[in-house]
Amino acid sequence: MKNTLPIIFVITLFMTLGATLYLINQSEASDEPETWSSFIYTHGYNSGRYKKVDDFEDYPSCRAYSLERSVENNQAPWECGLRCRFDSSRQGYQCETMENE
Repeated sequence: MKNTLPIIFVITLFMTLGATLYLINQSEASDEPETWSSFIYTHGYNSGRYKKVDDFEDYPSCRAYSLERSVENNQAPWECGLRCRFDSSRQGYQCETMENE
């Protein structure tokens, strides 16, 4: 009987910790719609010059568009970014993820 109180305390502590982590994870989840942006680097990755087109609903449509534009621009490198936004502190676009192929 003496050992049950510490066991109950530890179980309660872990359950509280688990619930807290779950709630934090849920608050960090993005409820924004999935929007992709196409970046075509017409002068190569290192030039800083690119053509950006927004509002693709999924990666395959962004990829198809990017591949077409890449061919038109002599196989220019390209990337598709998920939920991109302009970051004024970095003076560029910040995306949740960038994919190429």
